[in-house]
Amino acid sequence: MCPERQTPPRQQARPRPHAARGSRGFTLLEVIVIVIVSGLLAALVVNLMGTQLLRSSNPSTIAADAGDAETAMEAVVAFYTTNVNNNTATALDAVKGEYPASNSTASHVTINDVASWDSSGIRALIVTATVGKTSYTTLLTQARTNALDNATNF
Repeated sequence: MCPERQTPPRQQARPRPHAARGSRGFTLLEVIVIVIVSGLLAALVVNLMGTQLLRSSNPSTIAADAGDAETAMEAVVAFYTTNVNNNTATALDAVKGEYPASNSTASHVTINDVASWDSSGIRALIVTATVGKTSYTTLLTQARTNALDNATNF
């Protein structure tokens, strides 16, 4: 038999101190950098979102103004239609009397009287209903297109 060979015992590798410390979490410097970067990103997002939040009411205001202007115009046209069906000669004067410029209830409605629209002498009113930045304009004439036209009812 052979004599046993003796080998020196292996030394186990010791963990390096910095490896053990690094495996526990972030260093203070890393945490500070993360907080600063997060703060800058949050400030940027708040700045961009703030202007959008201030402007978010614009579409609803525009829609409300359009609805109010349309309602005012429909009231004028309905009143005109009723009067033109009854008497075409006085329909425009009735509209001008109902919606004068100084009437506070119809402050959205502006009426321009065109004395003579063409060589035939037919009068016309240009009616504009404006609320906010939304305007609707229509032309109301003294007579229907043809005397045989049926009366229009709303």
